[in-house]
Amino acid sequence: MLPQNIAFVDIETTGLRAPHDRIIEIGIIRVENNQIVQTYHSLINPETNLHPEITSLTGITDSELQNAPTFRTIKEDILEALIDCTFVAHNVRFDYGFLKNEFKRENISFTSKQFCTVKLSRALFPAQRRHNLDAIIEKFNIECTNRHRALDDAKVLFHFYQKVQQEFSPEKLETAINKLLKKPSLPTKLHASFLEKLPEQPGVYIFYDGQNMPLYVGKSKNIRSRVLDHFASDIHSPTEMNISQQMERIETITTAGELGALFLESQLIKKMLPIYNKKSRIKHELIALKRTTNTDDYYQCVLEPITSINPQDLEGFLGFFKSRKQAKGYLAEIAKKNSLCERLLGLEKTNGACFAYRLGRCNGACIGKEKPLVYNLRFIAAFAGTKIQTWPFSGPIIIEEHELLVRHEYFAVDNWCVVGHVIIDDEGNKKSNIYENVTFDVDLYQILRSYLKKPHFLRQIKQITRNELALHFT
Repeated sequence: MLPQNIAFVDIETTGLRAPHDRIIEIGIIRVENNQIVQTYHSLINPETNLHPEITSLTGITDSELQNAPTFRTIKEDILEALIDCTFVAHNVRFDYGFLKNEFKRENISFTSKQFCTVKLSRALFPAQRRHNLDAIIEKFNIECTNRHRALDDAKVLFHFYQKVQQEFSPEKLETAINKLLKKPSLPTKLHASFLEKLPEQPGVYIFYDGQNMPLYVGKSKNIRSRVLDHFASDIHSPTEMNISQQMERIETITTAGELGALFLESQLIKKMLPIYNKKSRIKHELIALKRTTNTDDYYQCVLEPITSINPQDLEGFLGFFKSRKQAKGYLAEIAKKNSLCERLLGLEKTNGACFAYRLGRCNGACIGKEKPLVYNLRFIAAFAGTKIQTWPFSGPIIIEEHELLVRHEYFAVDNWCVVGHVIIDDEGNKKSNIYENVTFDVDLYQILRSYLKKPHFLRQIKQITRNELALHFT
């Protein structure tokens, strides 16, 4: 069944960060049984100056806002327009997050079911390249007199919803919307109050059974949405079903962004060893693949169990594996693809030519036929994919994270290791740590390596010297 009461909402703001920026205009189209029953619109005095770029985008001026009501004076009217409705917006996390934060400033807890028209458009029109509001206006020939004004944009959403109801069967539309709403099948032993308290922020969630044993640790940019995903899919996955049947409690820890959630998830999995996390079954001991040089100047490999890794010693490692079997499987593949010597790779013990040479898969380094310089260059190229990359900065960096409704976090990272951490909450309270005896963590390395590949994250990075590190993190 499609939602009976829907509030199509659009807001304009002073900026993009809910904890610091404010709403300057709101438009709400309240629909009941597919009929508009209320239209609400108001400018809102943000009690702060407006950036010229916002005026240029929206046409709203400082002088207009000075005479507008504050959010405090119209909060009850806004609540009345939204009550008992499914909250719908284009990029709903933005609009919903700002409103939730404005209500939070007034000590009002606002929670609503919601779905995003961007995601609805993607679900219904997967072949369409763009799904922003301008693309939707163009595709459906929707009239919008004042683009980037709250009420007009909210009307576009209502007309879009009308169009898709005409184009798709009720069953298909209902399926798409229910997926976006993530209607959960509540675990039988879990009290509904745990769902009500789930934050719509980045962070980590932990599922516990009745004996307070951790079942699963997960992370998300939106904890509430991800947890509801688990319950919505429990009948399709045996693992999800098992978790659902055993779970009795949920614990959440919020972070300022995705990177902090990834770091925390990795740490908690290693510490708590939850039953249903695959990573929890990995031993703390890794098999390190190290490069050495024999008496004839050929590079060769040795496998070495290791429980901690000094970040200053990374240069000699070619990779890290969960087991000797995995490491030897990888070496066999490398040897075959790159015509490397299996004896020098440690795959066989012989004093003469390796077996691969007799098969024509080795160029003869094992018997001195291939020169060391030539072999070693091919050796280096073959292991480039697993070798720990050289730290791409001349010293430490600080990574800043902040998200809607949450604190700021700063991570000090040096040579692929997190060496410091600062949290500043919404009230300006600061908690900082500089870590001693830091060891290299393969999982954190993979997280950081992936993070640094994304160009938009580079704006959150500031390079500092090692002497400056203590000043920033104390």
